[in-house]
Amino acid sequence: MAHIVEDGTARAFEEYKRQDAPVRREALKTLPVIDIGPFVRESSLQERQRVARELREICINLGFFYITGHGIEESELDAVIDWGHRFFGLSTEEKMKMHQSKSPGKQGYVATGGVDPYGKSVVEPDIKERFSMSRERIPGEPPGASFNTGEAVWPAPEVLPGFEVAMKSHMARRCDVARRLVRAIAMSLDLPEGYFDEMYRYMGGTLMYNYYPPSGSVPMKATQWNFSPHTDYGVATLLLQDSLGGLEARNADEEWIAVPPLPGTFVVNIGDTLQMWTNDLYVSTLHRVVNSSSKARISQPLFTYPHGKTLIECLPTCHSAGNPPRYEPIICEAYNQALVDQAARTGRPGLSKQTASRFKS
Repeated sequence: MAHIVEDGTARAFEEYKRQDAPVRREALKTLPVIDIGPFVRESSLQERQRVARELREICINLGFFYITGHGIEESELDAVIDWGHRFFGLSTEEKMKMHQSKSPGKQGYVATGGVDPYGKSVVEPDIKERFSMSRERIPGEPPGASFNTGEAVWPAPEVLPGFEVAMKSHMARRCDVARRLVRAIAMSLDLPEGYFDEMYRYMGGTLMYNYYPPSGSVPMKATQWNFSPHTDYGVATLLLQDSLGGLEARNADEEWIAVPPLPGTFVVNIGDTLQMWTNDLYVSTLHRVVNSSSKARISQPLFTYPHGKTLIECLPTCHSAGNPPRYEPIICEAYNQALVDQAARTGRPGLSKQTASRFKS
């Protein structure tokens, strides 16, 4: 095993493992930028350990950061944003042909209000449209390894020429970045670098376009958001955002801080699954979006998690006799799908009991 070089955060990690004490978190005002290049290209062990130390520090303090060195050209990222505007510029009739209610794999288009905007939801829906896509099946992948895999729905080629090809190609590259990122996360937790490799070989992943209309173009009540405060459900989200801004994260002092766009980067945030896996060492951070621009805003997260049948139970380096596991083991897809279904019903993100309790503090 390639252990992390001893430093201040390593000592804090050891203290956390030995005793059941609150984790000390710094209330950051800005997000760091982490170059994950050493996990993308050929590199030395020392270079990868340096990145792992940086990751551990930010995942303990906030669980939100930017990554560079991921290997995807900025021109491709710009094209992805442009494709999003072109997709949501389609007529309502065309988008409804790809409505999620018509997809056995629950992929496709969802308008403001969720899958059933005229249902009996007790909450005001977020003001956004969405379009979800799942990755292609990998040769040799067993059926059901990850739910929804290979079940994406697409616009007809004559309606949006090139869209399907571009999205499948980009999704494959971003999934590769996710697999390299979890190797860094493993090392940051003093686990073998390849600890998550088999779990991520047939990884779960949903690539999701979010469309936020121009400010003032759609009536919005005081109780509504473009994306209301929530945590993500999986291990790590790799978010591409356009140049308009509007994303905020809540720090350790429960202050909302801006997550402004940085060209060529992905914003990464930790999800509930990794928080459970790490026994609350790494945090699943509340975040929200308001588009205050006179232009439509586009973002595109890739939500990632291990293959669907993975049992999520406390990682071996994250518990001890004095710091026992806090969560009952759970099947990955059961946890994630329950919250996805909740979001589809309400038009707002699904909230676990644990996340919902944080609004009362």
